[in-house]
Amino acid sequence: MNLSLSVRLRALSRLLFPPVLLALFVLLLFQPAFSSEATLARLVFFARSVFPSLFAALCLSGLLVSSPPARALYRFPFGVELTALLLGVLCGFPVGARTAVQLYEEGRISKDRAEFLCGFSNLASLPFLVGVVGSALFGDVRFGVRLALLQAASALLTAGVLYALFRPSCHGIRAPAGQPAGMGISAVARAVAGSAHTMLELGGMLIFFGVAADLLLHVSGIDPAGVRAAVLQSALEFSSGVARASALGGEGGKLLAAAAVGFSGLCVWAQIAAVTRGKLSLRPYLLGKSFQCALLPLLVKLFA
Repeated sequence: MNLSLSVRLRALSRLLFPPVLLALFVLLLFQPAFSSEATLARLVFFARSVFPSLFAALCLSGLLVSSPPARALYRFPFGVELTALLLGVLCGFPVGARTAVQLYEEGRISKDRAEFLCGFSNLASLPFLVGVVGSALFGDVRFGVRLALLQAASALLTAGVLYALFRPSCHGIRAPAGQPAGMGISAVARAVAGSAHTMLELGGMLIFFGVAADLLLHVSGIDPAGVRAAVLQSALEFSSGVARASALGGEGGKLLAAAAVGFSGLCVWAQIAAVTRGKLSLRPYLLGKSFQCALLPLLVKLFA
């Protein structure tokens, strides 16, 4: 993406953002009962499914990034990248971005390397793909396992593409002199406090984007069981989009679910923006997710 195109896209987003927000506000005013029910449903989903599965993973990932085994791995070329990818595969969104920001703030990696990490390490978690997508939604655990493996493969291919485009320095690193070991009760307290703050941000975004998608479907008259509803839901909040794609069934449903996982939706994009807090450019992330949105369905078509 050249500079002029990037500037034009930012200008277009600033132009469209106010009327979109105004339209959503009007919908909330004229659909109070539906909005309240949708908000409550999203809040229950966050409390029962997302928070229990992600909070502990966020806490542990923050500690693992500074643990002695991880610091030993960092000394090898691409050791940081491997660590971020493994955490992203196992723990899911937004652990990859959280890892990149933490290492950047600690002065261990450069800004361009942290942005590169964000571009490929933010993935749907292994438990979500196997347990929720494969078993619960599609009734096929083997599909969930294949999708998880293919997502990891697509992340590696995305990393290769982004590395060719941005050429970040990926040499081994060492902890700065005098840096604390990062393990102990104080480190646990920092990890828990930081993870709790992150969970509040993530929960708010999941509820907002989920309710926005439900409202748009409600007032648009789009068939909630159709392809267009699945595409719209996937664009805003991907987990709901995957659920709608599974209801379509067949190969088409699997390909649409794979595209939703690759794209991850505006909700996850906003989560990454919140985690990075404006300290990192999201350009590599947007490019990486766009590439994965096209690549992952192709891999599923060929191998799943």
